[in-house]
Amino acid sequence: MSEKTMKSRLFQTYLLDGSLDGVKIIELSESSVKAFVVPRLKLADIKDRPELTHPALYVLVNADSSNAYIGECENFYHRIRTHDQSKEFWDTAIAFVSTTNTLAKGDVKFLESLAVGRATKAKTIPVLNKVAPARNTIHEFQVDRLEQILEDIGMILASLGFDLFAIASSTTDQIWYCRTKKTTAQAVFRNGKFILLAGSVIDIGHAPSWARNFPEDFVKRQHQLESAERVDHDAVRLKFDLQFRSPNQAASFATGRSNNAWITWKDADGRTMDEVMRKGGEQ
Repeated sequence: MSEKTMKSRLFQTYLLDGSLDGVKIIELSESSVKAFVVPRLKLADIKDRPELTHPALYVLVNADSSNAYIGECENFYHRIRTHDQSKEFWDTAIAFVSTTNTLAKGDVKFLESLAVGRATKAKTIPVLNKVAPARNTIHEFQVDRLEQILEDIGMILASLGFDLFAIASSTTDQIWYCRTKKTTAQAVFRNGKFILLAGSVIDIGHAPSWARNFPEDFVKRQHQLESAERVDHDAVRLKFDLQFRSPNQAASFATGRSNNAWITWKDADGRTMDEVMRKGGEQ
C-alpha cells in the first residue's frame, strides 16, 4: 500500500435479473458515477434503462483480458448495438454513467482521452484504440472532478478483474523474479491476480510433458507469445502485462513447464516466495 492514507469505501452490486451471469449495476460510495456491467448476450436487458440514454464512457473487454477498447457516446444502448455488429473480440461491455445525469458530452470525451492515454501507458491490457483521442477543452474547475471520476472508474474496473490503468512499474509492488537460462521474468500480486509484467523475457521453448498435460494452457501460451517482441531465436519480450490466477500458472507460462511457485519465484535478495511469505523471511 502506498504512503497515501486509504479510507474505507463501499461497493454495492445489484444483480438486474438476480443471477451472477446477468447485468450488474455497481455503485461506489462517494463517487458520482456508477457502472453497468453488460454481458454481450444480455444486451436486450438494458434497452429500457434511462441512464444508458445519457453520455457515458465505456470499455469493451473479453474474459481473458487479452484486449480492451475504450469509447464514449451520447447514448450507450445505441452505440453498443452498433459494436455488437461491428466488433468481434469482446464479450462484456462496461458503461460508466453519472449518478445524477451531470456528465456532458464534452466530459465523456475528456474522460475517453484520459482513459486511453493512461491505459496505453499502463500496458496492463492491450488497448485496441490506435491513438488517444485529442484532449478537448474543459473548464479548469472541471479537470479535478473528471480525474477523480477516472480514478473511481479504474477502481471499479480493477474490482472486476480488468486492471486497465495500473502502472506496471509501481514502486509499491513487491516484485518477484523467475530466472532460468533464457527466461528473466518479473511479476507482482495486484488486485487478487498474479501479474507477469511487460518487459519480461520468456523462453519460447516448452516441456512436451507440460504441453500434453495442460493443452489449454499450452495453446494460450503459444498465442500470447506470438504477440510478443522477438529478442532472439529462442526468446521473446512481453509488450503487455499478463494476468494469471496464481504464481504457479505464471511460472508455468514463463518457463513452459510445471513448477513449484514457492521456490521458482524469488525476491530481489534471492529469497524464495516460500521463505518470504510462508516463513516470514526468517533466515
